[in-house]
Amino acid sequence: KQWYQRRVRVNYKQSGNQFFKSKEYNKAKKRYHCALLQTRAISSRDTVGRSMSFFDNSVNDGLKYSASANFKKDVESLEADCNKNMAMIFIIEENWSKGLEYSQKALDFNDSDEKSLYRYHTCATNLGLIDEGKAAIEKLLTINPSSNLYRQANQNLQAQTRKQTSKQKELYQNMFKG
Repeated sequence: KQWYQRRVRVNYKQSGNQFFKSKEYNKAKKRYHCALLQTRAISSRDTVGRSMSFFDNSVNDGLKYSASANFKKDVESLEADCNKNMAMIFIIEENWSKGLEYSQKALDFNDSDEKSLYRYHTCATNLGLIDEGKAAIEKLLTINPSSNLYRQANQNLQAQTRKQTSKQKELYQNMFKG
């Protein structure tokens, strides 16, 4: 039964990947969403990231379920991948808040995942969350300091920060003039 359920989850993700490649983003989102529903039923997390799954004996009255460590790892990996893919679709659609949400969900599994961090950075900066975008790009530069993409993103962010600071300065000067 576990094998069949895993196959169903993986098929949803693979189907989503095919739709993504053919730029059918709404269909891809539906498939990824189905895979996420399947995985969350097994390995769900509450709003602050605490495990609420049958893997955690603290939430199931001490009953012990036999799920292998590999099974748990596979489920969490699939959930992280689907969240990353959903984030990418929302970035393509320029839905920055949803992209940020799904990037954060992927980062909950691995806070050093480069794709998730870059997607988080992209969404945060497009939402004007400069500090969050800066933290993400700085972490990326510590992970992969030779990346031209990350260095360029950092330069762009610094320019955006200077521009924002200049606008704020001008606004405050105008407030005190009149």
